Amino acid sequence: MPGHADPLVVERVLPAAGSYSLATAWDLHMMGNVGGRERSAARYARLFADAGLALVDRTPLPLDGSVPHVSEATAAAV
Repeated sequence: MPGHADPLVVERVLPAAGSYSLATAWDLHMMGNVGGRERSAARYARLFADAGLALVDRTPLPLDGSVPHVSEATAAAV
């Protein structure tokens, strides 16, 4: 990734408090069928940090009841 690039992740985000969300059903689907998983906002922040990035913004998208978000990251300050 070039130094001037900021990645955007469009994904359903698991609720923090275990409240109802279609993201939970997608999490089971991802784990059972393709070996992936949905993540909470805190998990995305840790994933970005492990890659040397910092989560700078999250914006919900009005697409459906599962509330997809756009998460924006940028290079972490050293």
